Amino acid sequence: MKQIFQFLIILAFITSSAYAIKCHQCGGAEKIPKFAKNALAKLNISVDSLYGDCKKTSGSDMCSNGTFCLKRAKVYQIGYSGVNLKWTTYTKGCATLREDNDQIPTNTCYELGQVSNSSGYTAKRMDCYCQKDFCNSTTNLGGSLIMTILFVLSIFVQYSI
Repeated sequence: MKQIFQFLIILAFITSSAYAIKCHQCGGAEKIPKFAKNALAKLNISVDSLYGDCKKTSGSDMCSNGTFCLKRAKVYQIGYSGVNLKWTTYTKGCATLREDNDQIPTNTCYELGQVSNSSGYTAKRMDCYCQKDFCNSTTNLGGSLIMTILFVLSIFVQYSI
C-alpha cells in the first residue's frame, strides 16, 4: 500500500510539470470615438490592432509555448487641433524571457520607457507577466488539490503501517 501511494505522488508531480502554461494570444484596443480615429488617420497613426478573441481558451487564440503569459500595453497620447487623445492598445501571448533584456521575468509589470516626438505624440510601453493559465481566469485547483490529498494520505499510510 505504501508503494502505491509513493508511486501516485511521483506520477502526480511528473504529470503536473508536463503541462505547459496556456495563454491568450490576441490583441485589441480601447474603443476610440470615430472623430478621434479620423484625426489619427490624418497623422498616419493606425489604432486598429485587433486580432484573435481574448476570451477563447483554445485554437489559434491561445498559445502554450512559454513559461509566462505576457500582456503588453502601449499607452498613446496625442494633442491634435486642441483635442487631447489618450488610448491603449494591447497584445497578449506567451513568453519565456523578457523581451527588453532577455532576463527571466517575475509576476509583475515592467514600464519600458516613453517615446515622444515634436508633434506632441507620446507612447509608453508596459509589459506584464504572470504564471497562471490565461492569467486573469479562475485558478484551476484540481491538480494541486489532488497532489495535496495524495501527499497527506502517503504520510498517513507511511506512519500508520
